[in-house]
Amino acid sequence: MALWTVFEPDAAADESPAQRADRLVFVREAMARGALLLAPLVLLRHRLWLAFALYVLVQGLIGAALAVLDAPASAGLLMLLPNLVVALELAALRRASLERRGWREVGTVSADDIEAGERRFLEAWLPEAPVPAAPPAAAVRPMPAGVLGLFPEAAAR
Repeated sequence: MALWTVFEPDAAADESPAQRADRLVFVREAMARGALLLAPLVLLRHRLWLAFALYVLVQGLIGAALAVLDAPASAGLLMLLPNLVVALELAALRRASLERRGWREVGTVSADDIEAGERRFLEAWLPEAPVPAAPPAAAVRPMPAGVLGLFPEAAAR
């Protein structure tokens, strides 16, 4: 089960709850595995400009320190340290960015995937407007009498 924190911007007075629901942002509370190798792109994708600038500055400082200290090539692994920090703290960075821009936290939800999380949150948040149900699964046929498991009984001999 995954956990998401839900944020919404300040609502206009004439907005309906359904219109407000369209603007909700779900922030997953987990490690961002993609940021382990592509941290700068992940930061840019989420428009975390200040965090990106800090990332570039830290990478530059680590690179300069390794060059000045004439460190061995294996010390270059230190360049991955900021990526690890971004991967672990991306959710916190996104929450802080949304709160700084005036968004407010309206709740949390736990579900297997984002679609189920959205459905669960909106069913509780919008009780007067039910969320349409998922299409029904294939109809189940009743089993004929005399069938055990998947194999029918042996024919009369």
